[in-house]
This record gives sequence, structure tokens and C-alpha cells, in this order.
Amino acid sequence: MGLKDIWPIEPMSKHIPNWVGHAKQDYIQNKDIKQRHVFKCNGIADLYKTGFVIRSWHDVEVSADQLNVQVKYPDIGTAHAVDIHKADEIAKHLPKKPWSCKSILKLNTPWHLISGEKFLMLPLPYTDDHTFEACPGILDPSISTEVNVHLYWNRLGVHTIPAGTPLCYLAPLTSDRVELEMRDATKKDLDWLQKRHYINKMSFNLNIKKMKEFFNTYWK
Repeated sequence: MGLKDIWPIEPMSKHIPNWVGHAKQDYIQNKDIKQRHVFKCNGIADLYKTGFVIRSWHDVEVSADQLNVQVKYPDIGTAHAVDIHKADEIAKHLPKKPWSCKSILKLNTPWHLISGEKFLMLPLPYTDDHTFEACPGILDPSISTEVNVHLYWNRLGVHTIPAGTPLCYLAPLTSDRVELEMRDATKKDLDWLQKRHYINKMSFNLNIKKMKEFFNTYWK
């Protein structure tokens, strides 16, 4: 497909927002003055040394009013590259900001994550752009390897997410260093997807126990 060549997953350190540079310059210019300064905050600085950024793999034009969103995107050969969780369906119980659309976007990426660790998916931390924000959640690859991003939509009217736009922050739930390997699907990967599809569809409800057992056996 070429996704890993065009819009790869990248370390958070490559997506430091503009305000950090401004804060650094302000701190340097006033370093002789005893002060508390955001640039010295390790809790914020460590965010940009940890985790990864998932980016949009195609353009998405979003038209939103207070209740619903509609989307358009290029012909990328995928029928459901973007889904909408409508305000009166699965999204109705999730709290929203007063200025946000009541429906939620789900961007289905082609990425699959194989790891023995769980990952925390969060909105981009301290971002310069508040058009959207990722819905928080935990990605457990032993249950689902799909990397899909759900978005609260905060801007009414028409707006486009260009391909390559950072969507969310993905942080491993471990203190160990996690190395990222990106590759095209191998025969073993494709075999996994086929068998995973069967386990997902074999019952009216996802059998999480069987999925975990299969994942841990297949990828050990």
C-alpha cells in the first residue's frame, strides 16, 4: 500500500507543538530571573519523549452541525475508512463538551499493532489545534490489533483533515523502552487477520477469552 513510506507512525518527539518552542525561547530570555516556568515541567516534557503519533492516512472533509457530522474522502479502495457513531446510537451516552458535535467520528486505519503491551490512546497533549480530539481508551492487542481512532469533533461547519495530520497519542503502558517496527504485512500477518476475522465472527458476542488465548499462542 505504501502507507509506512508516506505517513508512518512516528515518535511523539517529532510532533512537538509550536508553543513549546516559544516557551523555550521565553525561558532562555528570562533565565536570569528566578521564576516558575512551564518549560521546566518534567511532567509535560516527558510526554514528548514517550509514545507515538497516529496520523490520518487520507484527506477527510467533515461537515458538522451541533448534532451530526458527514464526511467525504478520496477513493482509497476502502468502503468504511470513516464511520460515524451517531448521537442517538453508540455515542449517545458519552459526555461531550458543550461546543462539540454530539456524533463521533471513527477513522479506521490500516494499521495493526502486535505487542505484548497494552497502549493508552489519548488526545494529542497540549496541541495547538482544537478542531478535534481523540477519545481516550486502552488498546489491548490481545483483544484487537486494529488501530482505529475515535474523534470528538469540536468545530462546526466544513473543515478538512489533510492526509498526514496527527490524530492521537499512543503511549505504551510500561516503563520499559518500546521499539517500533513498521513493515508491510507478511504471510503470517495475513494468516493472522484471516483467523482473527473468524474468531471475531464465530459468535454473536466477541469471545474475549478465546481471542486472548489465540493471540498469545499465535504470537508467542
